[in-house]
Amino acid sequence: MTSRLFSATALVLMVAAVAPTMAARAAGPAVRPATRSERSAIMASFTANDGSASGVHGVYVSRSDSSLAVVCVRTPEAGPRAFVFRHARSAWRYVTSGSPGSAGSTADRRIERACG
Repeated sequence: MTSRLFSATALVLMVAAVAPTMAARAAGPAVRPATRSERSAIMASFTANDGSASGVHGVYVSRSDSSLAVVCVRTPEAGPRAFVFRHARSAWRYVTSGSPGSAGSTADRRIERACG
């Protein structure tokens, strides 16, 4: 009887531990690839600020807030870097940059993780 109770308890604990992970995966990623027009506008702003598009390996837009975007760059010196942009007044403007998931507000960090 004790082994059945132990097995049932173990099964319940395993399901409880896995359920939140499965729910998070079902919700999908926090970002989507930028459309061609979004990418063009974001990259124009990025190159105006940074001067070079070399090393860019992804441009993503937040699914929950389409006014937030991230440009993912790999550099030999600093490794992966995330540059966050916000769409305001019909233009993409630089917000923050840093290692993926480490800079800016909570929303900024969430989309930066796409670069990690």
